Amino acid sequence: MKVRSLVILLCLLMALIPAYYINKYLQRSMRPRDSAGRLFLFLLLNLVLVLVYTLLLVGVIVRLFPLH
Repeated sequence: MKVRSLVILLCLLMALIPAYYINKYLQRSMRPRDSAGRLFLFLLLNLVLVLVYTLLLVGVIVRLFPLH
């Protein structure tokens, strides 16, 4: 059981690396501090990124560790 928990934790930590760089890219390309419209679009894209990323991570973890 400990190995399973450590592998899940490792997957989560490894998944943070691309998410960080995607967020940095969005900040550089969109410049959300310039206007309110860009800020709200940036926030919307980050919300979509979090939802899609969560869905993908759950899918990967479920495929690695099936319930049965």
